[in-house]
Amino acid sequence: MKIAITSKRLNYRYQIECADKGVVGVYGISGSGKSSLLDAIAGYHEDRLGIVEYNNKELKGIIKCCYMSQHPILFAHWTVEENLQFALTHTSQNSKDKDQLVQRLGCEKLLKMYPNQLSGGEKQRIAFVRALLQIEENSLVLLDEPFSALDKKMRKIALDLLEQYKQSCLILLVTHEIAELYQVADALLYIKNSTVSYQNSIEMAMASGHESLPVASTVTIDGQPRIVFAEDVSIALQKNPESSISYQLESHITALQTQTNVTLVKLSYSNEEQFIYARLMTDSIKKLNLFAGKKVFACFKCSNFMD
Repeated sequence: MKIAITSKRLNYRYQIECADKGVVGVYGISGSGKSSLLDAIAGYHEDRLGIVEYNNKELKGIIKCCYMSQHPILFAHWTVEENLQFALTHTSQNSKDKDQLVQRLGCEKLLKMYPNQLSGGEKQRIAFVRALLQIEENSLVLLDEPFSALDKKMRKIALDLLEQYKQSCLILLVTHEIAELYQVADALLYIKNSTVSYQNSIEMAMASGHESLPVASTVTIDGQPRIVFAEDVSIALQKNPESSISYQLESHITALQTQTNVTLVKLSYSNEEQFIYARLMTDSIKKLNLFAGKKVFACFKCSNFMD
């Protein structure tokens, strides 16, 4: 996908190039221009200048685009079932696909209800089902804070569904939950002052420490990839079997990066094929006499995992 658009009235300038499939996370502080980016791509701004290309084609009038806004909009005069059936008339997916999504997101009891009878979280689940139903091969999906009203269990299910669908389309996901982007995104855009101030693969973004991006790593434990933040990792010189710390990985320090009173420590483990980061006070570095090449143990609790 290629985007090069500006607006004088809304004062934005977005320059983006990314793959045509997968999940691109859109992150930044409130008011930075994340929603404006999605609105601009969707063509909601009359004064937008420039190009939006997807699969080497101009987006307007050619590519199927699905947009789920922060505040889900459902047809008020239709039941939930009728809203979803309407979505099926504009997609190659079928009633079986709809029924599976409804079941996964626990919406079975909502089908006969009208939108004004639903809670905010229930509306969001229905709007998300509708968005997924509209996904086809090479479609573009814009999601603006789609999980803000969902509990942790439902967020996990929704993220798993994005993993399932992202192989066939491009999904731009706006969220304030950086752990969700680290878990599901393939690339990340950092929006600041209505411009893209940083863009990279999710692995590089996690390790960058750019702006307010917390440093983290993907740790494979018991065959499952988990997101562990550097803030949640401590270092010990010896393994302590009497500690309440669940995971103590034998590691080697590969690099130390000091900024003022804080040092970011990069550690390799599992035959040096994987990395984990720890963010420590510089005084602790001196106390433990930590240096590149030293054998240590990276310690963290399982409760710190992003499930």
